[in-house]
Amino acid sequence: MSDKNIDDAISWFIRMRPSYKNLANKVESIIREVLTNSGASYYTITSRAKDIESFTIKASKEKYKNPQQEIKDLAGIRIITYVKSEVNNCCELIKPLFEIDHLHSVDKTKELGNDKVGYRSIHYVAKLTEDRLSLPEYQIFKDLEFEIQVRTILEHAWADISHDRNYKFNGVLPPDNDIERRFSLAAATLELVDREFDNLAREIVVYGHEVADKVKNDELNIEINTTSLSNYLNLKFKPFIDRKLIEPTFNNRSKDVIDELISYGISNLNDLELIIKDNTEEFVYERTNFIALLRDIMMLNDINLYFEKAWSNNWNGVGKKMIQYYSSQGIDMDEIMDIYDLSEEDEDNEDTEFHFDERDTD
Repeated sequence: MSDKNIDDAISWFIRMRPSYKNLANKVESIIREVLTNSGASYYTITSRAKDIESFTIKASKEKYKNPQQEIKDLAGIRIITYVKSEVNNCCELIKPLFEIDHLHSVDKTKELGNDKVGYRSIHYVAKLTEDRLSLPEYQIFKDLEFEIQVRTILEHAWADISHDRNYKFNGVLPPDNDIERRFSLAAATLELVDREFDNLAREIVVYGHEVADKVKNDELNIEINTTSLSNYLNLKFKPFIDRKLIEPTFNNRSKDVIDELISYGISNLNDLELIIKDNTEEFVYERTNFIALLRDIMMLNDINLYFEKAWSNNWNGVGKKMIQYYSSQGIDMDEIMDIYDLSEEDEDNEDTEFHFDERDTD
């Protein structure tokens, strides 16, 4: 390609880049909404329009005779999942949303074959569907293509390390001192770890189904862990979850409350059931989540036992609603707060640490 043609291509892309950036944002929004509404698990979704320097370098390559038509990733959307099975799930949800160009789409894993290791990712080249392009706000994107990449966290780590043109691993590695071989071994190790994480995730899902079946059949001699608690609480407090009074999450702090439960003397679901019985409404006096709910269950059952055995100074402030409700249950909150040096929490102060700090998840 002549310099003049490259200059024309660059000028064209400078003019078109805002449209590609807008397109990338729109596609990201579509994908995010569908994946979220379907309950699909993923790590991040990002989008970008190719920067001008990257376009210039790519357009200058000999293989591109018409960069405006042949470069397919001028708008790019990247979905990163935790494990490989989530990649497959996301792909199945994404494909019906767009017009996929199968000729230019590729699964890099299949390209490697069975005897090689290296860069792995699924790349779709796509356009918006005719139905979407018929809407006024999408008509400006007619004939514009975009690329969707779907990969795991570990695949993404490998891609960033091995393909960043500014880093020392880019290009052909020196054969001396087994550097190239060791680099391949590192890639193989990442792939093995990726597969093991996927297998572990599947086994946890299977265990969760087994626990759910036992809970439904009132077989509660199951040890306390995050999976068993989630299944039990989701079933036991379903009416409150449906009414949005309970956020069914531990906010990544399940270990804290599990340690408290065990110290309190609750080691399996049956121990918890003996406390709750059919009195679920007694433990939900305001909007809450699983970690705060379990603390309420312990304290309303025996508040002195909780503070003596389980509390361990994990929180030190209480809200006005808690004080009012506990007092209405015959608990002398003034005495409890004095003994354990608890402070009345300003509920307008989001930075204050208190009993139900994890509840405010919005």
